[in-house]
Amino acid sequence: MRVNHINDKFLSILGLCQKAGKLVSGSVQCENAIKNGKAYLVILSNEASESTEKEFSRLCRSNNVDMIIIGTKEQLGGAIGKESRTILAVSDKAFADMLLKQYNEIRHGGDREWQR
Repeated sequence: MRVNHINDKFLSILGLCQKAGKLVSGSVQCENAIKNGKAYLVILSNEASESTEKEFSRLCRSNNVDMIIIGTKEQLGGAIGKESRTILAVSDKAFADMLLKQYNEIRHGGDREWQR
């Protein structure tokens, strides 16, 4: 499910994650993080191509990594102090859990389930 709305708290957590050095961006870096077991969460922009979504969905499923689809490329990039970003990978469990919690609040009003 694609979530269009993105709140300030979600974006703030992404910024903190970047400052802590627990975030990678770009398809090659994210793919490597997933394959090397360093990614706990993959965040894909709503504007990602269908082929990118399919590729990373398959990769995340096969490596047991959670993936969410939220926000625009500009929102994701702006949150981490960069230009537009299509894909991000979180390499810290605590940050991944905080982002998933926010995602669930945005998507379901607090439901604890998320897309895998």
